[in-house]
Amino acid sequence: MIYLQTMPGGWIQACARAKQLVQAQLSWQDRAPVSAAITDEACMARYQQGDATAFQVLYTRYRDRLHRYTLRLATRSSEAEEVFQEVWLAVIRSRDNYRPTSSFAAWLFSIAHRRAADRWRSLGRHAPDSRESVSEDEITPAEQHALAVHETPEYHAHNERLRHALLEAVQQLPLPQREAFLLRAEGDLSLDDIAAVTGVTRETAKSRLRYAQRRLREALETWR
Repeated sequence: MIYLQTMPGGWIQACARAKQLVQAQLSWQDRAPVSAAITDEACMARYQQGDATAFQVLYTRYRDRLHRYTLRLATRSSEAEEVFQEVWLAVIRSRDNYRPTSSFAAWLFSIAHRRAADRWRSLGRHAPDSRESVSEDEITPAEQHALAVHETPEYHAHNERLRHALLEAVQQLPLPQREAFLLRAEGDLSLDDIAAVTGVTRETAKSRLRYAQRRLREALETWR
């Protein structure tokens, strides 16, 4: 772990260092290109064998979803960026520890869950306590998932007011429910994986996800 300093300056330096290491990994060239059809787990196996191109494939597949996950949890772009870089650095440093007993996605988001928790503990709080507005040009998988749960017509996905209402509704979810929802929507994780990532039973994970979906339906009731 590189959480050696908890003062803001230390975090900025650690984040910058992590970003440099990740970018260096992405800049590597490999003679054997990785097929886009290869599974995440096979990609990770190739990366463990020294194929840096496989890391590039995994990074491309998950960078947007992972960043949205960290942003929806931290809700401060600066904190999300720090956790995001820390996660990829952990993938680089812990690649030999990965075992295909679980999906790569579950392993990746487990790291993100731990890094986010470490970050908040270092700040002396249990969960994010402030928000800043989020502006995106395209609707995200998490938003699409919530809209599907709400059974809203597809054309509403482009309604700016609905999109902001949905973002606000997601942000208003209690943290355990929000994380369960994001792990399903952004990570596409199963209930068993969500339970493993968050350290709870399958029934607890199921309840959190069910309550999150119910709250989102209620929050978007006026959009029917």
